[in-house]
Amino acid sequence: MGDRRAVRTRAAIKQAFLTLLDTKTISKITILEITELANIGRGTFYLHYQDIYALYEEIEKEMFERMDQLYDESFPIQDRRGVVHFIRKLTDYVYENRTLFRMLADPENTLLTPNTFKDFFKTKVLQEILTERALSHPPTVFEETESLFIVSGVFGVIQDWIERGMEEEPTGMSLRIEQLLLKLEEE
Repeated sequence: MGDRRAVRTRAAIKQAFLTLLDTKTISKITILEITELANIGRGTFYLHYQDIYALYEEIEKEMFERMDQLYDESFPIQDRRGVVHFIRKLTDYVYENRTLFRMLADPENTLLTPNTFKDFFKTKVLQEILTERALSHPPTVFEETESLFIVSGVFGVIQDWIERGMEEEPTGMSLRIEQLLLKLEEE
């Protein structure tokens, strides 16, 4: 029973933090605000997290684990439907977690930066390129540049979508990205 209670408490803390993050930067959020919103005591917060940044790091870790899972569910690709599936899942995930992803568009943010996001996916795409081509050598400069080009393009479109307030539904956004990727593949 204690484990379920701890899970519920951590979920309440995370939700309170994300609610506050929707209206202010992480540096302006206080433990008191989180505990009041989560309806817990300060001691309970500190039982689970050392500070707000430890809380954020756990949320970010979970986010990257989920994106890793979404990627691995879609790749290696047998045909281009794997790419389509992944882009749709990714845009849905970004949209569902827009409060966290808005940090990517905040120039004052130094935690979840565009480079953190790009580096994560560059590694995944590079592995996919090497696997798809059955290459066992270390990546060449061209292969590294190719993976960066793909990731930067997709990420740039997603970042622009975030900065514009995600007015377009995830389905429409994923369709545009898919069309661009297929167009590049044709040329």
